[in-house]
Amino acid sequence: MKPYCLFIITLIILSFPSHAQKLADPILLWPNGAPGATGTSDEDKPAIIPFFPDAAIRTSAAILVVPGGGFTIRAVDHEGVLVAQWLRKQGITAFVLRYRLRPLYDRNDWVEDGKRAMQYIRAHAAEYHVSPDHIGAVGFSAGASLIPDMTLNAANGDINSTDPLDHYSSKPDFMILAYGSMRISEMNDSMVRKSFPPSFLYGTVEDRGSQSGMIDMYGRLFRAGVPVEAHFFQNGIHGTGFAVGDPVLGEWTKLLSNWLKGAGMLTSKNQIALNGVVKLDGSPLLKGMVILTPVNDPQSPPVIIYMNNTGTGELGRFMVPRSQGPVEGKYRVEVRQDATRWTSNSRDPFMIQMTERQSKRTLTEADRKEWGEYLRKRNLSPSIYDQRVYSHRHPGDNKDYIIDIKAGEEVVIEVFGK
Repeated sequence: MKPYCLFIITLIILSFPSHAQKLADPILLWPNGAPGATGTSDEDKPAIIPFFPDAAIRTSAAILVVPGGGFTIRAVDHEGVLVAQWLRKQGITAFVLRYRLRPLYDRNDWVEDGKRAMQYIRAHAAEYHVSPDHIGAVGFSAGASLIPDMTLNAANGDINSTDPLDHYSSKPDFMILAYGSMRISEMNDSMVRKSFPPSFLYGTVEDRGSQSGMIDMYGRLFRAGVPVEAHFFQNGIHGTGFAVGDPVLGEWTKLLSNWLKGAGMLTSKNQIALNGVVKLDGSPLLKGMVILTPVNDPQSPPVIIYMNNTGTGELGRFMVPRSQGPVEGKYRVEVRQDATRWTSNSRDPFMIQMTERQSKRTLTEADRKEWGEYLRKRNLSPSIYDQRVYSHRHPGDNKDYIIDIKAGEEVVIEVFGK
């Protein structure tokens, strides 16, 4: 046998697992038979397949995984099992949905299957060690149509129902839609805002068949004020799943992970609003940013504060809303200075006056002349050689700069470069 043949055979042998692998048994959503069932095969029995993370990395989030397939098949491998396994490895409890398909069933049936799955997971949140208000759904293609459909038609929870699962809401706390969407252009803004939770969208320009609908849905969510983030890559066919291993499209799962963490979905602690002031060498930080990184809980949201000193408030002061805020605990501080001299147009009385006249079209030639002379006197030359980074309070400190954040307390962040 030639050496290269031996190498190929060895490679093939090593590529197979050394032991059998088995998924968990499906959990029937209606153990006594689904409503409207017309048979007794698996395709008549809606179910979820659980994927549990190791306790050491487990977060507070759970996600229902809804594969695509045009409602005639379910792409259960690359849009189901592989997705759930990736989520499990990130500490997220996952459940792959086995929903009913046409021609045996219709839209009402698979929407009910999705709603029932959300109710089941929420009802067993304590058992699965997840937060009942951190349960979302990720869908692909047809699955990305099913999720907003079941969200729009969610059950609010009926405490008087004889069915224990009906006591719980079926509405996801967040939606993740991959190369698929639902037409909502005919809904008014108030209905969109009321119906849909924070959403994350992923697609590719090459996949034109689904991209136009996603762009439309993104625009409607954005216009209605629903928290939404979208990433549309240039290249990529329909059906890429999580694209694990792809050096380009595979980045979308990292972006998703950052989004979940920033939204506070991976920790059981509640986010809080934050306000305070940032000083550098005793003076307000005029232009730059502050990065607060959680010390004890890597799943807590990081906080990024941009200091632009716009508006008329106190220089160096910041306010972070609860939706973007930290949780209580210790955070590592990093201050980055982007300029040593910065005056926002919104703080300059003369610039405010001139821009207002320009917007109202009342600017005269005399105003233009005065404005030009003012511009010539302004110092708009560079004020910094490179971004300056401060991760210690003083230059000689060996320890990181750590602050303890508590609800209701103002934060004073002060670093020294001299």
